[in-house]
Amino acid sequence: MSQSSLPLGQPEEPTPAPAPPEVVADSDGATSTSVAKLGLQKKRSSEQQAEVERIGQIEPFVGLERDERLFTALNQWRELSICARVITMDRLGLAKSLKFYTQSHTKRRSGLLVTPSPVIYIEIEQNGSLTDLFVTIGEFLAHPFYSALLPQLRSRTLATLKSYKVKLLIINNADVLSFAAFNELIRIAEKLRISVVLAGSPYLNELLEPKGVKKNKYINIHNTFLKFHHYNVINKEDLPTVILEWEKKIGWSKPLKLWADKDIVATLGDASSGQLRALYENLREIAVWKIDHPQAQSNSQNISIALSQSYRPISKL
Repeated sequence: MSQSSLPLGQPEEPTPAPAPPEVVADSDGATSTSVAKLGLQKKRSSEQQAEVERIGQIEPFVGLERDERLFTALNQWRELSICARVITMDRLGLAKSLKFYTQSHTKRRSGLLVTPSPVIYIEIEQNGSLTDLFVTIGEFLAHPFYSALLPQLRSRTLATLKSYKVKLLIINNADVLSFAAFNELIRIAEKLRISVVLAGSPYLNELLEPKGVKKNKYINIHNTFLKFHHYNVINKEDLPTVILEWEKKIGWSKPLKLWADKDIVATLGDASSGQLRALYENLREIAVWKIDHPQAQSNSQNISIALSQSYRPISKL
């Protein structure tokens, strides 16, 4: 028989009955019992919520040694009209690096490219078909080719690339290109005598590897894109630099100074495996947690609490 924790002689209050489940009417008038909730929502001021949304957009490019090595390779390929591949596990890091390189070699006036434009950068979307390839190139050049038929798309693309004096065509997310699109890029490289660089995940190498009877058709593609460069993940030495630059972009009067704490840097490095997207996601979580807990200290224990459950990114195959 259980004993009460109340003072002796004071009767226990009866346990209140649970509240009945909420009855919700559907749009058609039918009723259903609702027991599910929509999750906890942080109560923030409008200023705090605006700051949270601003933080969600902060993803700066931070130039590191890995970027300088990539730029050196691109310069050589551009000058010598060499076709090549760039392989990485850090998709966001590579995309930002390639965009920075392209912007450094091109100029726009009123949204239009200024001739000459030696470097063009596009990202393949959808199924990477031949039409998608031509349309995406046209969008970068501010010359949309939407309504044209395939022969017209081909001729317009070649003519426009030539008129802008393009020397380097960079294709990111190349591992989703179709077989026809790969062959068209070979044709562009040979017709215009320019460098075409494919960028993507390690799957790009597997896709172009001409082993097996069914893959023999990829031999010409493989033999065209022989040169390669590995864009590495962020190493431990550069991690504090990236964190510092991210904090600068936040611009808080009282910075978190995560970059100065070796334990915090180690925690972030372990959680991101050197990949920029995962690192920025974790930094955003920490910053928002600090907004919600302004009096909390920025130490390794609290940082671990701030980070939600996550799988570790794969950085090596």
